[in-house]
Amino acid sequence: MDKKVQSIKWLYLTVFLLPVLGMAQEKETKIDEVVLVGYTKVSKKDVTNSVSSVKAEAIKDMPSTNAAEAIQGRMAGVQVSLSEGSPGADVDIVIRGGNSITGSNAPLYIVDGIQMDNALSILSPKEIESIEVLKDASSTNIYGARGANGVVLITTKGGRKKLKTSINYNGFLGVRKIQNTIDVLDPYEYVLYQYELYNKAGLASDKTIFENRYGTYDQLSKYKDVEKRDWQDEVFGREAFNFTHNLSVTGGSENSAFSLSLNNVQEDGIMIGSGFKRNMANFKYDYDISKKLSMTLNARYSRQTIYGAGTSSTGSQSTNRLRNAVRYQPFEGLSTVNVDEFDPLFADQTNLVNPILLANNEIKESGRNDLLLNGTIDYKINKYFTFRSVVGYLQRDEFVNQFSGTVTSLARQNNDQPVVFLSKTQSRRITNSNTLNFRKTFGNHKLDLLAGQESVRTDGESLQMNIKWLPKSTGAQEAFHNIQLASPPAGMVQDAPKTPMLQGAPDRLVSFFGRANYTFNNKYIITASMRADGSSIFGAGNRWGYFPAGSVAWKIAEENFLKESQTISELKLRAGYGLSGNNRIGGFLYDTFFLTSSDYGYAFGNNVTPGATTGNIMANKNVTWEKSASKNLGLDFGLFKGKIYGTLDVYQTDTKDLLLLARIPQNLGYDFQFQNSGSTTNKGIEFSIGSTIINKENFTWKMDANISSNRNTIKSLGNNASPSSFSYLYPSGWQNNLNDFLVQVGKPVGTYWGYVTAGRYEVSDFDYNATTQVYTLKAGIPSSAAAANGAKLIQPGDLKLQDLNGDGVIDNKDMTDLGNAQPKFYGGFNQTFRYKNWDMSLMFNFSVGNKVYNANKLEYTTQYLYKDNNMSADVANRFRWFNDAGEKVNDPTALAALNANTTGWTPPAGAYFLHSYGIEDGSFLRLNNVTLGYSLGKDFTKQLGLSNFRLYFTMNNVFTITGYSGYDPEANTRRNPLTPGVDYAAYPRSRFILSGVDITF
Repeated sequence: MDKKVQSIKWLYLTVFLLPVLGMAQEKETKIDEVVLVGYTKVSKKDVTNSVSSVKAEAIKDMPSTNAAEAIQGRMAGVQVSLSEGSPGADVDIVIRGGNSITGSNAPLYIVDGIQMDNALSILSPKEIESIEVLKDASSTNIYGARGANGVVLITTKGGRKKLKTSINYNGFLGVRKIQNTIDVLDPYEYVLYQYELYNKAGLASDKTIFENRYGTYDQLSKYKDVEKRDWQDEVFGREAFNFTHNLSVTGGSENSAFSLSLNNVQEDGIMIGSGFKRNMANFKYDYDISKKLSMTLNARYSRQTIYGAGTSSTGSQSTNRLRNAVRYQPFEGLSTVNVDEFDPLFADQTNLVNPILLANNEIKESGRNDLLLNGTIDYKINKYFTFRSVVGYLQRDEFVNQFSGTVTSLARQNNDQPVVFLSKTQSRRITNSNTLNFRKTFGNHKLDLLAGQESVRTDGESLQMNIKWLPKSTGAQEAFHNIQLASPPAGMVQDAPKTPMLQGAPDRLVSFFGRANYTFNNKYIITASMRADGSSIFGAGNRWGYFPAGSVAWKIAEENFLKESQTISELKLRAGYGLSGNNRIGGFLYDTFFLTSSDYGYAFGNNVTPGATTGNIMANKNVTWEKSASKNLGLDFGLFKGKIYGTLDVYQTDTKDLLLLARIPQNLGYDFQFQNSGSTTNKGIEFSIGSTIINKENFTWKMDANISSNRNTIKSLGNNASPSSFSYLYPSGWQNNLNDFLVQVGKPVGTYWGYVTAGRYEVSDFDYNATTQVYTLKAGIPSSAAAANGAKLIQPGDLKLQDLNGDGVIDNKDMTDLGNAQPKFYGGFNQTFRYKNWDMSLMFNFSVGNKVYNANKLEYTTQYLYKDNNMSADVANRFRWFNDAGEKVNDPTALAALNANTTGWTPPAGAYFLHSYGIEDGSFLRLNNVTLGYSLGKDFTKQLGLSNFRLYFTMNNVFTITGYSGYDPEANTRRNPLTPGVDYAAYPRSRFILSGVDITF
């Protein structure tokens, strides 16, 4: 076993499992919790499903601008990870592994009864009352559509009746700083490498170019004293300040309660020109109209803007902005153009732009405004029946304004004139759910019945414009507001505006559901549910999906043989089975629609007339629901009157009729078609444990931990692969035409596909002709030329790949499975300490056994097309052809001696490709958060007229123990279920240090 993996395991055991064994015997503190499960609240002791829960108490002392960060590592089977480190970066939440292959694996979010997308991004952690995550289909099926990937139920805080008005302010000031950078060649190492590139072929013209730019070899020693220009530090190294304010006012009277929450975040990014601003307001009002009738009104508004073009983390190599900061020459000078001015000749020769100039010439503002209005009416018909109706309206307005100045490649392709991209999108959703609940206890029998109906109406529209030929002097803000300044040259026309189909809109969903829960003798519980969903996403005859589920539970601790036990205070066995659905594809894919664009234009007279096309996706009238069947077996336990508590779950989820974007024969006139084709399975085990280790008057120590393991396997690809291979290749997209992922039956989703690195070719692998000074590979030694060297002759020091099939030729038949992004296990643990008025919390998360595709590493150790590019520091240890006097060494004996202490290979001159050198172990243990707080004593706060006054200091992303060489082992920049774990041009992650105050009046 890898030593790093072993050390993480031991640290995991010693930090949070061993303290449980030494637990002190203090008074019981564990109380019976209530959780929200499918439209109603249920006592946690009576839950028959697999549910993870985080209450406000657990995250109230953790300052964060993103609610998803606050729950990272806290729930078994729930992976929460940031895609990269940019302000407002997407947060991925995956529950029990991904079920879909080409569709979204994001869970369904329900906020106060209303469906939302990416809900945690518009919520402040301070306003969350509870988060419940439904993980198995026996619990998620009651939500039917989109419940296959799990359901996240979020309840926000409200006021309390009969309590006086209180005001709480929580604010903090913090600073972010880049945590690590990619090591590159220093100035002297850089010029030595360029000397080798320019002189290796022995061409006089190349030698002249080098000497004009860098000097003769005898002059290169001066670069040892040249100051290194650290472009990464200049672009990403600023101290980025954060100001966050949370203000809440709550109160109540005899029959009403209200809550007003305000949140303001102003955050700089560590990258030049980047930042994040957010303002949120939420008002909730509860009113008892009578003893039987009550209502709740809620209004939420969020406005957020992300500034900065980022690093093109989802783009290809041609739009990688990180490359300029890594590969630009590491010093000033060597040009007739000032280093802080644009040098078009250097840009053409190197495909690089000064990274500071580029950052100031690519201006991007992307934002969204969210409005949520919802109302709830509860009517107690009698002591058994309760009727509830929830109505909600959700509107989201999104915009993107992007300016590409004259130094950008896009502008240089358009007559060196700025280009502006503008996008506006609006989506609207109206929801209504009505439920009738019956509850009655008679003798040893308890019956809970629920019947309901729900409708969801989603609409939206989108507009995109690409404006070219703006005046060269135009600035970003002027361009955004004055696009009429653009003037196309004679005979040219602007691109026509586009109205792309908005994902998920228009959409109509109508549903009917019911659930029955029966408890006998407070020991045996049976739950059964059924939901029917009709969706307009699918064509006539395929719109309805039916999703049944059932689960049982046995409270073993209530049996006579355990009822008096002093050790076991709670023991419950659960088992469940259910079916849930997924309809996450675009609307109207069962019909053919035409799109207009100048991209499909044709010449008419002297002008180009925009044309129309059907696109590359063929309609399919037979596509219908994707279905996931989940089996779950669980055990809940509590020991020593609740001092130790935990849960163990074992599950299997089988997804069939996958909504795949399938490849089809191109003779049909299309490239793809959505089909119900293929199936996957997820198997896993989850374990969580918690304990109040010490609970004394002046000192408490609490611990919560979880660990999970999930195995995903493709069972079938249906018509999406050839019958002979049951597989197909898929591109990650960081380099054009690079099929570096394998989708194959029997393997997990996200399997890396490439060559196995075998080191380098040594001098002993060649025959040398002293007359011609030519090295020729010995007979029987396979050549990597076609795969790795652009078909150029292999020379000593070149990259060597394994000939896996032994046919003497290294080609695509030697590509193989290089691993995948699935960890063997993952989880998190936190510890909370309170000593008198002091408190401290430590929050860890970890992952073991996952592989990371370090595409940055491959790019920065590959020469490809351009000279004068800096390289990874690893290249300093490359195979050498020139001795310390600058003379090329050809003699085999002398060449071997020259490289006796080098281990690296010559950077390949061919196109980028995947080999195992770029696949690294991504195991890590991260201290996500450490918080230290101090609260003033009650007597002192009372004298100040306060009920609470707390000062705190927090550090996020404190340290990471990992062997991964890139910025961050959690980076995931491709945004596609088929291509997980790719770290390419990710915005570097930063460390966040802050201090704040929490005051309640």
